Amino acid sequence: MRKYQAPTDNFFRLPNNIFDLGLTPIQFAIYAYLVSCAGSKDCCWPSMEKIARKIGAGKTAVQEHLNVLVRRQLIAKSKRITAGGHRNNVYTLLNLDNPEIYRDLTPPQELPLDIFDEMPV
Repeated sequence: MRKYQAPTDNFFRLPNNIFDLGLTPIQFAIYAYLVSCAGSKDCCWPSMEKIARKIGAGKTAVQEHLNVLVRRQLIAKSKRITAGGHRNNVYTLLNLDNPEIYRDLTPPQELPLDIFDEMPV
């Protein structure tokens, strides 16, 4: 049996503490894809459609989860206009030492009314 050998090309690294952040699978996939696009830089600008296609999710879901990553300060999102006049988003990977990234910003679920509670009039 051959011993495992780490790839020397076409791979990227994620920080170990990414697993401590409580990301949903889609948030993790988006973040990992942005890291792979950025390479050795701290920013990248893939289209929303490309992100959705690469991670196997819908465009609306990608938009919603990108906004959560922005609010949790894992990434920053800004606009840019190319020399050809096209507009696109630039995603900047932020430092993961920020305690704000540990906040859970998913919307709270409404609890169903108990059958013994009085309904508001």
